[in-house]
This record gives sequence, structure tokens and C-alpha cells, in this order.
Amino acid sequence: MGHTMVIAVPPADLDRLDAYVDAQKTAETRWQAAAEQQAGLLDLRGPALRAARARIRGERDRLRETGTHRVTRWRALAPLLRAELDARGLLRDWEPIPEGAQQAGQNLGGTGPYGGAGYTARLCVTLPDALAVPLLRGVYWTNLPHVQALQAWGDQWGTDTISRRAAPDEALAERAQAAAQIVTTGVILRAALDRTISQRPNAQAVSTKPGT
Repeated sequence: MGHTMVIAVPPADLDRLDAYVDAQKTAETRWQAAAEQQAGLLDLRGPALRAARARIRGERDRLRETGTHRVTRWRALAPLLRAELDARGLLRDWEPIPEGAQQAGQNLGGTGPYGGAGYTARLCVTLPDALAVPLLRGVYWTNLPHVQALQAWGDQWGTDTISRRAAPDEALAERAQAAAQIVTTGVILRAALDRTISQRPNAQAVSTKPGT
């Protein structure tokens, strides 16, 4: 299972992420070539060849799962997305989002996908449940009190532009404060992206030695 998300990001940030992923793919290809040479694949036949190939595939998959080979966007983002979730207190078990509830990434009061100046590129990433579930549920439940406050404000003062302008300054300040507390899934993913590319990771981080 997994959850596909599309978020708005600066084009330069997306280019840097994709360049890193491409470098990781190249490094993994070198690693696999070295592993095949060490295993002597050219000299093997039949069951021995199949077994050697299976061992190499298994090791390749293990290196991907442990974050050594980050050959996709989500694998590149995963370590620092996990760290971002942990830092925000979201990396824990949450109750499921109620059926029919407003989804976490587009809560009332959030800025939505076009809220950031220069966010003209789109990052499409399919996260595994281990990351997607705490992200979606955590954002929903931590936002809920602020969403409810905005809904109560709207019930009292109205939700259209004219009603908002007619509200007293104190009420407008209350609304702004509640809206500022809301964090969307896009905010968290962009933070993880920024932390990932700010590390200036490179292909040398991928081991080219078989068995490591």
C-alpha cells in the first residue's frame, strides 16, 4: 500500500532532488556491476546463476530499505521526512481520520497548493504507509482544534469576504491566530524536501562495495 501526494514546490528544489535521485541510481548501477563481477556471474550457469542473481537482488533491496540506495524520490525524502514527523510529534499511532472528514492537506484556513510564491513545480511522491499514515492522521488531529475554532468564527462572523471585513479587529486577529496554527501536509513535505537538499547529499554516500 501507499499514498500518492502532489505538492507545489520551487522548481529549483525539485531539480536538486531529481539530480540527487539520478546520482543514486548511477551509483547503484555501479554497485550492482561490482557485485556481479565479484560473484563471477559470467562463469555461472543454471541454478548457481539464478541463486547468485537472487542474492544480489536481495542485497540491493536491503540497501534500498535501509536508506543506503535512495533511488526514488520517496526514498530520498524518507529519512528527513521521518525526522520532520518525529520533531513535530507526529511519528506515533493516531486514530483513523473519520470517514467523510475534510482531508488533512486542505484544511480550512490553510494556504493550499498555491500559497507559496514561486511554488510552480509539482512534486509527486508515493509514500509508504509507515510515513503516509502518521503524516495524514497526525496533521488531521493536530489541526482539528484550530479548524474547529475557524468554523466557530465563521458561524459567528460569516465566511464571505464582506462579513470578514466587517468583523472587529480583535475578531480578525483571533481568526488569523487560529489559521496560523494550521499545518498542511504540503508544509511538512516541503520542510523535509528542504532538509534533504540542504544536506547536499551526493552519490558518494552510496556504497559501491558489494555486501556493504
